[in-house]
Amino acid sequence: MVNFQFVNPTDMLLVHQTGVQNTPDSFCTHGQPAVYLLLIGSHRSQPTKTERVNALVPRCALAEAIGSLQAQIRHQEGETALQAFHDEVTAHTEEKTAALEELARRQRDCCEAGFRTDGAEHTCGRNTTGADRE
Repeated sequence: MVNFQFVNPTDMLLVHQTGVQNTPDSFCTHGQPAVYLLLIGSHRSQPTKTERVNALVPRCALAEAIGSLQAQIRHQEGETALQAFHDEVTAHTEEKTAALEELARRQRDCCEAGFRTDGAEHTCGRNTTGADRE
């Protein structure tokens, strides 16, 4: 059931940095993985104080939120604005896909140690020295 309501938030967090990551060990009741969502920003009342919000959001809930946003863009701004949003999402998808492929090529995508040491050291069991990389 769709439940629209008007919300007048007070002292919103103005987000200036985000991060997102699949979390294969956390699931919703539908069995879909959750998404780790990181938001960093400042409240309007304290613009110089930075706050970090960490959240686990089920992928189904995230899909519902994005679908709702797209419906609102279509309703308020029209098909052209919605297509521009889709194009922006696609551009970010392509950019991040290339970056993830590069991380995998350099063996930096398996653990934090591999990421931080450019693939030279690992805590995930890969145990390479980095010498076998191209």
